[in-house]
Amino acid sequence: MPFVTSNKRDIYYERHGAGPAILFLHGAGSNAATWWQQLPAFTPQYTCLTMDIRCFGRSVAPPEEFSLELFVGDALAVLAREGIERATVVGQSLGGMIGLRLALRHPERVAAFVACDTSLAIDHPTLVDSIERRFKTVSAVSIEQRSLGTWFLKAQPALAALYAQINHFNPSAHSIEPEAWREAVLRLNQPENLLAVAEIDQLACPTMFLVGAEDPIVPPAVMRELGQRLPGSEVVVVEEAAHSAYFEKPLEFNQTVFDFLRRRADS
Repeated sequence: MPFVTSNKRDIYYERHGAGPAILFLHGAGSNAATWWQQLPAFTPQYTCLTMDIRCFGRSVAPPEEFSLELFVGDALAVLAREGIERATVVGQSLGGMIGLRLALRHPERVAAFVACDTSLAIDHPTLVDSIERRFKTVSAVSIEQRSLGTWFLKAQPALAALYAQINHFNPSAHSIEPEAWREAVLRLNQPENLLAVAEIDQLACPTMFLVGAEDPIVPPAVMRELGQRLPGSEVVVVEEAAHSAYFEKPLEFNQTVFDFLRRRADS
């Protein structure tokens, strides 16, 4: 599978399927492999791009380069390499932060935006506080406990273990000091790196806010609030899902996104 050079780093990505393009952007506990339950559903009708965001998986970079500006540039480099002018962006958690900035700063490149279980790196006080609290306890629980719902951990232990194994592909799981990684992630939550909540109002593409009903980081009430700010946007709350609805409830997630794209982005 190919790499593209972006800002002096080799960024790993994959291309599958044919049709209108979807760029899937993973969260801070994952990499391109995490979309294994989405690719079979979408590739018959869509060109699907997945990538290891810089500092994750095979896109090796030091934690000092954990930067939304660099992540956005890397995503644009992947699109350019594949000759894709416009794509729907499906971004989970960290991926949603990147997707928001792509949609605001490069609106001509984003056909639609699906923001999944993401704080969006905006200055909403509830979200800022939630991120701070999460990373104060980041070393106290496992990656799957932080990202998956309690019911899923009990009902699907094999899939929960797979989620943890996918995370272990990341340098943060084995070759970056935990404190250095924690500091890198928390930098995104600093005031100078946050967008004003009001910038949500400037989104010009069809937008869906999708969140797990049990998400411990992104309260559904906040997503509903953002949806009310943006006329024409849609808000979906996935029951029995926490911070990784795409992984916990893939059939419902896939159908919800598929229906949204058919109604709002494919015409």
